[in-house]
Amino acid sequence: MSNVAVGLPYAPNNPNLTFIFFIALTLLAVLGVRFSYYAYRNRRTSEPGTGEGLWELLVLAGLGAVGFALLGLVELLTVFALPFKMGLLLAAVFVLAVALRVLYRSVVPATADDGADSERGLMRAAVVGVVFVGLVLIGRHPLLLGVMGLSALGFALSGGRYGRRGAAEARVQGTVVDTLLRHLLPVVLFAALVPALDLAVLVGLDRIVVLHIQVVFVIMTATTLMTATIKLRQNLASL
Repeated sequence: MSNVAVGLPYAPNNPNLTFIFFIALTLLAVLGVRFSYYAYRNRRTSEPGTGEGLWELLVLAGLGAVGFALLGLVELLTVFALPFKMGLLLAAVFVLAVALRVLYRSVVPATADDGADSERGLMRAAVVGVVFVGLVLIGRHPLLLGVMGLSALGFALSGGRYGRRGAAEARVQGTVVDTLLRHLLPVVLFAALVPALDLAVLVGLDRIVVLHIQVVFVIMTATTLMTATIKLRQNLASL
């Protein structure tokens, strides 16, 4: 297993795939900057104390996506290998899942299980930190990538649960909360599938096949981030 090559390096002697990744990562970088910018503008315009850190979380999520995209471009255009870039995308997925939870809690009162949720959130944040440090120190070790892929799926499921439950609340129908829940949910899903697909390589799927699928989800992440940015801009105009 130690010889398995996984992650998102760009396959040598495959100019078509390299070009597609270049376009996808450039698109993600640009849209991630716009997403963070409008989240920051919403934070500045909103009344103090509103959102319980929601806008800050969205800014961080956008910056995480930008970091992943820029490091991917550096890796693509130079001889440097930067395996820890995927850790930034995992962090963005985690932060978006937390943002969905914040949106859900803005319409559904906290329960006695809220303390347990906080503890689980700290554990998940610790996992993100361990994965990032591990990628920096030892690179794409199969065990580390397995943890990263499973964590990404777990974050997506957790965020999806809060997103679906929040959007189903009658009181949020047609509100800003409803709009954000519905448009952030696909961002979490598609972004999580990028690192999660490394699991397929670990079980024997050809790396080139996985890379072709991953680039599709990078593009889908950028596309859904664009629609979420439009909603942030519309919300800013209404404030």
